[in-house]
Amino acid sequence: MSFAARPDWRSPLAIAQRRAYAAYDQPGRFLLPPQALAAQRGDGEAPLRLDIVQQDRGDALARYSILSLAFAADFGLDAARQAAFDLGARAQLAPMPVDGGWLRLNAVQALDLPPALGELLALDAASRGALNLAVRLDSAGTDLFVAALQRGLLAVGASAWLRVRGVAERVPLSLSFDPANLLAAVRALAGGSDQIDAALLRQRLIDAPHLLGLGLPEGSAEIARETLADAVLDRIAARFAAPRPSPADAPVGVRLAFDPAAMAAGRVQWNLADALLAPRLLTLEADPLGPLRTLPAGELHDRVVRRFDVRALASGWRSLSVRANLPPRRVGLVAAQVDVQVPAKPPARMFTLKATAPLASSDKPVSLDLRLSPSEPLAYQWQANAVLLSDGRAETLKGPLRSGEREHLLVGIDDFGLRWLPVEAEPAFLGEADIEVECFGTRKGKPWSARATLDVARPELAFAVPFDVDDAAIRAVARARRDGAQRAMAPLAADSLRLDAFSFEGSGSRELALSCEFDDDARQCAIEIAPEDGIDDPARRKRVSFLRTRPQQSFGWLALSPFRGGYRWRWHAQAPWSPVLQPDAPLRLRSSDAALAATTH
Repeated sequence: MSFAARPDWRSPLAIAQRRAYAAYDQPGRFLLPPQALAAQRGDGEAPLRLDIVQQDRGDALARYSILSLAFAADFGLDAARQAAFDLGARAQLAPMPVDGGWLRLNAVQALDLPPALGELLALDAASRGALNLAVRLDSAGTDLFVAALQRGLLAVGASAWLRVRGVAERVPLSLSFDPANLLAAVRALAGGSDQIDAALLRQRLIDAPHLLGLGLPEGSAEIARETLADAVLDRIAARFAAPRPSPADAPVGVRLAFDPAAMAAGRVQWNLADALLAPRLLTLEADPLGPLRTLPAGELHDRVVRRFDVRALASGWRSLSVRANLPPRRVGLVAAQVDVQVPAKPPARMFTLKATAPLASSDKPVSLDLRLSPSEPLAYQWQANAVLLSDGRAETLKGPLRSGEREHLLVGIDDFGLRWLPVEAEPAFLGEADIEVECFGTRKGKPWSARATLDVARPELAFAVPFDVDDAAIRAVARARRDGAQRAMAPLAADSLRLDAFSFEGSGSRELALSCEFDDDARQCAIEIAPEDGIDDPARRKRVSFLRTRPQQSFGWLALSPFRGGYRWRWHAQAPWSPVLQPDAPLRLRSSDAALAATTH
């Protein structure tokens, strides 16, 4: 298994009171975790939505709602890149990929919100910079949330736990132990529970690992205790225990939920030098309202609530609402649908019911009418299907067969028989360039690819990639809107991707060698030099002096765009700036030219 582009937990880089982690097997590239989440939707719509579905059934009004939240991650990349440059760390920083996570809202009881919103809510990763959640509320919960909207929700905040898989900490040791003894020691430390605070277990691994039944071999004393504890904890999380958010009544943190079935008595041996993927949870604050906080309560209600009335049906008819939680722009996909089947239930109903719901790019629900027997509960099987073009012909890929009994069916990315690869671009960079993106690989011995363009109007997409595509990778080319200049991105292993100016050749740290030939009697001379887009910013301009005893200097700067990676220079403040020059060749000066410039200005 390739771990390329995954964070390496053993190699953190401290940047401005934050930690970035080396991308495994990609020297010089570091992955920065998000520092906050805020409600935001890329299509300009409200990030918070309440879709209320109701149906008149004659003697009763069936009613429920789906609450949706869209979050955008703040990675703080610009500030981190500048801080890394100022520290002399020539590191390429990129956003860290996350695999989803959880969200817990606060002030739920104080604001009389539905109790269901006080539970842990699952976050689905739409891309590196976007996460979504959807929660079903019954009729009473819907009324509570609508009332809360009308009163205002300014006090609502949230905590988030993001799940990330990285390459475990590694040390040159082997460890042999009995999993049953480890479980017994964990239960003793946790007061009989199979769940324990991760920080507490880590501290025990540091202070007294022998109390956990872990006999450490000779040589372990030469390894830092904290490093050894992290190596063991990563493997515990990968093989015996799942990281989970802390309980609501505890400080925000992470706990490990052990699986007793995986910890039968016996002996296992771990080579702590082996590379394996280990999950960790990142904790951060989240703002579930984002730009909606500035709206008055009445306008907030109108922006958030959408109502869908299903037509009244006779007894025995049931309406199934189907909604897709999918990327709106799906490259390589011709169509997607859900097939629903209700098996026969003799003698009341002798026939099997079948219905199909198309999954359009809109997130509005689709209603399917099913005629059951009058007293029959709703129970059905469903399967998501994707239609792709393969060698000019339509090909249908089927997802796993699933069962359901709710009146709302939420279809997600894991329900299809293919892989979704979301790609998004930084809006600020799309103001400067359009980006052509290609996902390519080999399928059934033949080249396979899908292409699309990201621009201001369409800043994100998701490639629909069949699971049998081998060696899938993504490459991109940015084309400047001003003059059509192109900059390429080296191909990366296929994964979720967030593109910005630093994804392309020509941006990042730049270095220039300077020299001055003293061809007159001057003892020293000086120039002013700046990045090509920094001549009006005093903080980015620099005065460089040359002496006869020190005729060589250097100038380094951070190119903020691949299309603006050059520099300009001048002899003094009254002299004109040079044309834009590229740092491909050293800048060679002569002291006699400095004297000439001084007399002409």
